[in-house]
Amino acid sequence: MKVYFLKSILILAITGFSFQSFAQDGVSALVKSGPADAQKLAQAYLSPLFKGIGFGMNSGWYNSAKAKNLGKFDIRIQGSGAMVPSSDQSFDVTKIGLSNKTRVNGSAITPTAFGDNIKGSLIELYSDDNKKIGEFNMPNGTGLKFVPSPQIQATVGIIKNTDISVRYSPEIGKNSDFGSIQVLGFGIKHEITKLLLPGKTEKIIPVDIAVAFGYNQIKYKYQVKTADQVDDSNSGQNLNQRVEGTFSGYSFDAILSKKLTIFTPFVSVGYNTAKTDIGLLGNYIVRTDYQRFPGTQIPDQSKPIYSTFTDPVKVNQKDIDGVRANLGFSLHLAFLRLYGAYSIGEYSAVTGGIGFGIGK
Repeated sequence: MKVYFLKSILILAITGFSFQSFAQDGVSALVKSGPADAQKLAQAYLSPLFKGIGFGMNSGWYNSAKAKNLGKFDIRIQGSGAMVPSSDQSFDVTKIGLSNKTRVNGSAITPTAFGDNIKGSLIELYSDDNKKIGEFNMPNGTGLKFVPSPQIQATVGIIKNTDISVRYSPEIGKNSDFGSIQVLGFGIKHEITKLLLPGKTEKIIPVDIAVAFGYNQIKYKYQVKTADQVDDSNSGQNLNQRVEGTFSGYSFDAILSKKLTIFTPFVSVGYNTAKTDIGLLGNYIVRTDYQRFPGTQIPDQSKPIYSTFTDPVKVNQKDIDGVRANLGFSLHLAFLRLYGAYSIGEYSAVTGGIGFGIGK
């Protein structure tokens, strides 16, 4: 069986990379450990992914405090890489509150999705009467220590001292093997320099000051093919197994910049938050025990007992919630724009991009 839950979510953030290092039966085994334990293991393993997506999609909304003039615009393509700290590259399986039916054999320290590409901890599964019924290894890490987040953004000047930005894509990949992605975001920036000190502010305050707000949402859907579904009973029916998720976040920032001919450096400080709402949905038929030989407690492995779990994993949590600071620049060369920034918060991130535009 494919590790479609873990793999599909990762493809959402890192399109084009291959994650063949994941154990082939990882998610099936997680479901077999029961919905409660499966959710705890999935959350711990994917935690840096959720945080990295949130921190990355909140990045890159602006590269200057100066608002665009009415009708002037630019379109940019950029990417952010959220750096995963060493503390989020592994976790202790025994510290996440698993039930007594899900136990670790050997080292309890296992990589997260963005940890080292090494074999994960060996997990053993037990029945209600303390009989071992199976085992599996947690998935490897990818070996990557950062979470990429690409963005396409258009910004246009509207009323005086204000511009708006939009990030949008229609549903892409609806019938693909990796699922579909849809992006929607909007931002607004208002220059407040003249509000602070009316008059000839260029002489009094030799910098531009602005406040900005941004909201971003990524929706993901993946329908599991019948042949790849978790169905230990081999019923052959379509159990409507799928992954559906929404990643959302917003940011508030105060920005200060100074235009130096074609080069504009900036600094900012603000607050950002990000939330994950994603689920492994549908029905999952898994072997959870064996019947016993008559008069004994010895499992008869020719007579498995199956259980059906419906919507076994649902993650709804806030991943990022705190202050962040940014330092960056924009470089204007005729119609061409180059952008770069470094962000510090719960994670740190590097953003770079290229754009084309008309006017200031």
